[in-house]
Amino acid sequence: MSEGWEKLQKLKDRQSFLRNPRFLPLNSQQGGMSLIRPRTKVKAEIKGFLIFSRNILIIFPAKEPIPVFLAKPSVVVFTDYSVGNIYEVCFRLKNVTSSSRHIRVIPPTTPYFSIGLGRFPGEGGVVAPGMSCKYTLRFAPDSLGDYKDFIVVETQAEGPFVVPIEAWRPPPILTLPRVLDCGYCLIGGVKFVEFLCQNVGLSTGTFCFIPKDEWPASNFRSLARTYFSEQPPFAVSPSLFVLQPGEATVVEVVFFPTTTEKSCQVFTVVCDNCQVKDISIEGEGQLIALELVSVSGGEEPPVVGEVRDLTAEHFIRFSPCNPHSVQQKKLVIRNNVHLELPFHWQIMKPNLHPLLPGESPDASHIQFHLATDEVFHVSPSTGILAPCQDQEYLLIFCPKELKDYHSVCHLVLRDIPQLPPEPSDSSVIIMEIEVKGSTEPYQILLEPYAIVIPGEIFICTPTSRQFKMWNHSKTFICFQWERINGSCHVIEVEPSSGRIEENECFDFSLIVTGGKAEKIVTTLVCHIQHHHEPVTLAVEVSFKGPTVTLNVPSIDFGPIRPREQTQTTLLLTNTTQLEASWTLESKHQDSQISVEPSRGLLPPLASCNVDVLFKPHSCQLFETELELTVENGTGCHLSVRADVQSSHVCLLNCTLSFPELYVGASATGTVTLFNQTLLPSQFTWMAHLQGKQASLCSATFDPSSGTLGPNVSMEITVTFTAHTDLELTEVAAVCEVQGMNSPLVLGIVAKPKKLSVSYSVPGNKELILFVCSLPEFVSSLLAHGKGAAFFVTPNTGTLGAFESRAVDVTAYTDIWGEYRDHLICKVGDLKPVLIPIHMTVKGCPLYFQMTGPRAQDQNQGPIIQFGTHVSGGDTVSRSLRINNPTMFDIRLDWETYNVDQNDCKLLDLVVAFGDAFPLKDADGNEVLSSALRLSSLNETAWEKTRTTDSEGTSASLQSSTKKLISVHIRPHMGNLSDYPFCITPQQIVIPAKSSRAIHVSFTPLTLSGAARESRCVGLALGFMSLDSELAACVPGKVGRAQGLDLEPVRVDLLAAVQTASIFLFFLQIVVREFDITQSFQLKNTSEMPLHFSLGTQPPFSVVKPKPRGPTSTSRNPPSADSQSLVLKPQHSMRVKVAFHCSLPLLDQVEQTDEEIPSGVMLIHGANGQMKLRFEQNLLIHYSNNTLQTVPLCAHLDLPALRLSAVSVDFGLCYVGQTQTREVNVYSCGAHMYWKSITSNHKSISNLFFSALLVIHSPLVKTSVTLQLRGTGSFDEMYRSS
Repeated sequence: MSEGWEKLQKLKDRQSFLRNPRFLPLNSQQGGMSLIRPRTKVKAEIKGFLIFSRNILIIFPAKEPIPVFLAKPSVVVFTDYSVGNIYEVCFRLKNVTSSSRHIRVIPPTTPYFSIGLGRFPGEGGVVAPGMSCKYTLRFAPDSLGDYKDFIVVETQAEGPFVVPIEAWRPPPILTLPRVLDCGYCLIGGVKFVEFLCQNVGLSTGTFCFIPKDEWPASNFRSLARTYFSEQPPFAVSPSLFVLQPGEATVVEVVFFPTTTEKSCQVFTVVCDNCQVKDISIEGEGQLIALELVSVSGGEEPPVVGEVRDLTAEHFIRFSPCNPHSVQQKKLVIRNNVHLELPFHWQIMKPNLHPLLPGESPDASHIQFHLATDEVFHVSPSTGILAPCQDQEYLLIFCPKELKDYHSVCHLVLRDIPQLPPEPSDSSVIIMEIEVKGSTEPYQILLEPYAIVIPGEIFICTPTSRQFKMWNHSKTFICFQWERINGSCHVIEVEPSSGRIEENECFDFSLIVTGGKAEKIVTTLVCHIQHHHEPVTLAVEVSFKGPTVTLNVPSIDFGPIRPREQTQTTLLLTNTTQLEASWTLESKHQDSQISVEPSRGLLPPLASCNVDVLFKPHSCQLFETELELTVENGTGCHLSVRADVQSSHVCLLNCTLSFPELYVGASATGTVTLFNQTLLPSQFTWMAHLQGKQASLCSATFDPSSGTLGPNVSMEITVTFTAHTDLELTEVAAVCEVQGMNSPLVLGIVAKPKKLSVSYSVPGNKELILFVCSLPEFVSSLLAHGKGAAFFVTPNTGTLGAFESRAVDVTAYTDIWGEYRDHLICKVGDLKPVLIPIHMTVKGCPLYFQMTGPRAQDQNQGPIIQFGTHVSGGDTVSRSLRINNPTMFDIRLDWETYNVDQNDCKLLDLVVAFGDAFPLKDADGNEVLSSALRLSSLNETAWEKTRTTDSEGTSASLQSSTKKLISVHIRPHMGNLSDYPFCITPQQIVIPAKSSRAIHVSFTPLTLSGAARESRCVGLALGFMSLDSELAACVPGKVGRAQGLDLEPVRVDLLAAVQTASIFLFFLQIVVREFDITQSFQLKNTSEMPLHFSLGTQPPFSVVKPKPRGPTSTSRNPPSADSQSLVLKPQHSMRVKVAFHCSLPLLDQVEQTDEEIPSGVMLIHGANGQMKLRFEQNLLIHYSNNTLQTVPLCAHLDLPALRLSAVSVDFGLCYVGQTQTREVNVYSCGAHMYWKSITSNHKSISNLFFSALLVIHSPLVKTSVTLQLRGTGSFDEMYRSS
């Protein structure tokens, strides 16, 4: 059976032969293959739609046409042609199939196109695959218009295809606008407007202008018979023209309106390529319309009955003015026409003819004559009125004489067209303006009208006076003053010429200079320009010459001896600004008097000295007169007198008596000399006394010689000393007077006595101790530099008769105490006298190194200010050095007191048993003092030395016995305490001539409760004691108080305590990353440095900058938890606080509210976002063990991680080539770090792959995954370029 079927199949295969593919459809399986489509090897076909090849699915449309022939070119185009010519173009038809094909071409449908026979590559009209056949297409146009047609090509395809045919040429393009605006033109005129017309197209064109109503026409050349194409009121030329590409011509439009309206005509522009375009020509005819818009100052209506011009339309009157002045009025004339109008002005005489009311002027009365006075002008006189604009004119009135002026200004327009039958004159008077003006004389006023200079003025000295000139005229004036320049005088005005504006005044200076002394009355003339008569100014002035004065009104030589010469000096002063020639001579020509120099020349305001000499011949009363003469000036007379006489002196008492006179002691007495004349007299006392007893005594005179003034008495002091106790009666003193023939004799009488002295002692003196550095003084007074010394000043001298002499006793000591001694006084040969001395010295010899010795407040020490310290802080100490300049050791016992401002206590009662400040050892234990035993021993010695002379001894010395109980009352100092102030050591001995240091310490208080600050005020008292027996008491000489009996040394103590506090802002941290730091400022607002350390609890930490020094190997930044910091007063410090995020912190999200530790809170946001809130405190540990807390807060945003896609499918990819797809990773809520891991690689087949991409983040518990898929292929169509 099988063999039979095989034989049958072979038989059928022999009959199944292949058909010619050109006879099969192209879309059949055995049809021809297209040469322009890509080849594919087809395995199977499903209903003609689905074809598989190499496992690739290809989809073809079921009825897609397959081309057989292609035309080249695909569109046949003719672009450059002209009428009457034939144009040919070849085109090809190409077989684009794999088999030979037959072809048939159907000719075009229009008569303008024709096709020739085709030329084939082979015989029989068959075109082989890829070969072409050629056809020739002819084109014969009858116009330059556009043509369209097509050729139909029939093949073995299901339908024919068409080859389009087009003929067109680029049209000429004119730049002529659609509306030609000719603007405006006066009626009756002609306006020519030119428009540039250019062909910007790519072809040549012939154009013709014809009226719109004459188109269409069979032949437009028949319409263009003339050069102009006219359609009133417009005409266009040329009516016919030809333009090559890029060529231009001028189209001229003529506008000749006859009515006042806007005209518009439409012309048709026809081109030889059958294109037509309509163009509108517009224009407007206008009549002349001018308007006088405004006149500066306005038009003034005429006065009733005033004669006016017959035809003037406007009237302008100028205000009265002065001759040769200029007035202007501004005229504004508006041109209401949209055209430029040329004009000119004519000034005419007015046509004055009286008319009755309602009567019209006769044309014969109207005449045109140019004005000849030339006082009115219009500027500009000629020009062009701009279209529809205002033109400003200046109407100028410039009169020359005192009269009234009347004219008419004609505005004449030139080149104005006239419609027939109007006259042909082209100038038209369009506006007439009547103008009038009048003049009046100048009005000038001088103020004052005359100048009278009172008194007299110096010659050759210019003198100025001010006056004014007022111009009350209508215009400015120009003036010129004349100048009077005679042989003696000059009178002028400055400025001499100038200009004065209208209604203004001008200040002038009249300058007068005289040549000789006389009175002048004259008139000064001023010429005014254009004024018929000048202005005059009356002037009256008097002149005088130089004046020389004397410094004295008269000369009195006073008393003078005969034949003695005397002289005096006169001062001559020239009181004027002129040179003065003077002469001074005696009026009576007396030879006893002379003047040197007697004449001279004094410059202005100068002076000179003149000596007047007088030498009398005999005793007389001399009187004469000197005359001072000044050339051309004023002189004076000077009287001279003298009293010529000889000298005469006498004693008012001729005997001098000394009733109280001691032997060897001088006594004084006075005698009086009297000068009986007006002449000074010289006297001299002889040094030796005269008489029998002159050897037993001596005398001196004060003054011993001198000069007695005129009629003057002089007391002479006589010091007389007797050398014997005998009575003196025969002693005389001699005085010689110059000019007297005999001397004066004074008798002396005395009874000498022997010497007697008495003493008086003042009361007790209390001295205040002043410690100073006087080494020379101390070494010269104190024995061995100890004790007290008394220095007497003066320690020697002479005591006069009945004289009381005060002796200053200066006491010196360098330590306090009560001192006693005697002062021995020796006078002459008398017995020495003992004067008791008692001195009490108070004060403090010690002084602090930092203050130095003081003259006042010696017990007041320095004020120690410890400043402000932190509460409970460390003890602060100050060192003070105390100097002891004395020769004894001084012990100080210190007590400290606290001063309370609210303490009302006034007095302190201090009770001491035994010594108030006993001597203590180094451990502070009391030592039995030898001072107690010393006091009992001293008591007996002191009592034994007491005498009856010491009744005035003070109670302090009398009560120096030992006291078992002592009670002291003193002002309240404060509360005794060694806290917070303390002095160490409390007992200290300052060696003599040396110094020791003490330490004052302050321990800050510990404040409690709400107290923030406390002020500590205290004082320290140092009680002085002397442990030396010699220093404590010297029996009968010295006693010194100690301890509470002596004012202590005082040191004031001040300090302040504040609680430790640092100012800073609340700190809140928003955490979006694993570790974050924030900085904040710590500010010390107190006045003390703060020592502190910073600390906090996890997850917070305090970070400080690394200290300068060797580099640390630790990776963690240094923490401030263990570091001690110092913040100075009023300073700031920047500190960083870090927040450390860790995975255990994220576990708290899943814990319950009971499990979450304190300070952590889970917050749910409105949008579902969660965050953890951490709260801790920043701990500030101060050095005084106090703690300050500052809240810290951090918000940890809990982010959510998501992907933009859950899977990525790469599809088919070429094997060995990488493909990329983008997937976005989103973090909601915070920044985060993440990493990806690709796992679960699977290979389903050799070409299909899948994998899983896992993205991890330390801040997200649940990782996100991305499914990856892809398929490989060896097909190169999937290879990317």
